[in-house]
Amino acid sequence: MKTIDQKKKILNHISRIEGQLASVKSELAKDDVDCIKASETLLSASRSFAGLRQKFTEAFLLKHFIAQVSKKDRVLFEKLLSLIKG
Repeated sequence: MKTIDQKKKILNHISRIEGQLASVKSELAKDDVDCIKASETLLSASRSFAGLRQKFTEAFLLKHFIAQVSKKDRVLFEKLLSLIKG
């Protein structure tokens, strides 16, 4: 995957998280707060943030270290990426 594609996907992911947080904020601003709805959206945002962190870390490693990885170390590098992805 190209770095530009990864960057676009990461920015889109951030936009989704911003939307989720805006939804939670909007719900909490209401007089009659739906705590279940707000907490479910907040949980989704939390999970989405964890995914963002994984994608960002993977993109960082690919950008800065992939060229430096020898064929021998490529297997270890791939194992590291799969650990990050969880």
